[in-house]
Amino acid sequence: MTKKLVAICVGHSRAGDRGAVNTDGVSEWAFNQPLAKRICELIQESGHSTVLVDHYEGQSYSSAMLWLAKRLKELKVDVAAELHFNSAGPMATGYEFLHWFCSPKGLTLASKVSTSFAKAFPEQRNRGLKSINSTDRGGLFLRKTHCPAIICEPFFGSNAKDTAFFSAHREELARAYANGLVNWLVAQ
Repeated sequence: MTKKLVAICVGHSRAGDRGAVNTDGVSEWAFNQPLAKRICELIQESGHSTVLVDHYEGQSYSSAMLWLAKRLKELKVDVAAELHFNSAGPMATGYEFLHWFCSPKGLTLASKVSTSFAKAFPEQRNRGLKSINSTDRGGLFLRKTHCPAIICEPFFGSNAKDTAFFSAHREELARAYANGLVNWLVAQ
């Protein structure tokens, strides 16, 4: 097995942007930043290298995504996952993984991580894989990144039950991410 470099990116990492806030009052960035560190540790235990990107340069979403794409290319990253959580009404529930619409490797990456989540969290609703194009939210990250990439939405922070569940199962969440990413690497 060839050692690969995995980028774990924390969404909403530019100055002044912390993303949505869950029902416990915790922002996406604050929830995902320590989780990203643990995911990196688990992937490293499997023999791959990681880079944690939890600070983006740029004043706008577009400039931050262009900076991130350039940075990942400079680092020669083989695969990238950006961590988020969804937010909608209080009854919205489930996990989903977004991939670039014309990236077969992005699709298989999203599928591997989704399968890992289905095994780890069978009681949670699988909202499926979401194909994203340039007009969709998140499109710039997925389009500009030179390597296969996904956006991870493991739950709805606007749902108190989902927030409580995933806050109490952070280690399982980190392992589900790491297992899915490593399973994709092994299949390459």
